[in-house]
Amino acid sequence: MFGEDPFSEIFNQLAGGREHSSGSTRTQAQSLLNTIESKKQTILIFDLSGKKIDSVEIEDDIETNEYGERVHNGQKVLAIGLESDETLKYVLPRSIAKRKVSHTFSNGILEVSLIK
Repeated sequence: MFGEDPFSEIFNQLAGGREHSSGSTRTQAQSLLNTIESKKQTILIFDLSGKKIDSVEIEDDIETNEYGERVHNGQKVLAIGLESDETLKYVLPRSIAKRKVSHTFSNGILEVSLIK
């Protein structure tokens, strides 16, 4: 079709059928400052200087396969919604439960507590 990138389908197949959307969602690892683990919880500390937080939640990681279907890959991600309509995503270990997450945000430092 006119305007489509002829190589995008080839690259999607080489990448296992995953489409990576450009836009307001991105995986963010460089802002993670520290991880503190105990038997009952994991605390993630992020440097988000100059940003304002709208939401912090755990979501299922959804990918688009080679057939255009949205499928769950079994992973959980921490989705940090910013006021700029941008969402930062951090892939979580499988031991993290979806039911309990709490956070504090002060002076550009986001501290997220996740119950295992």
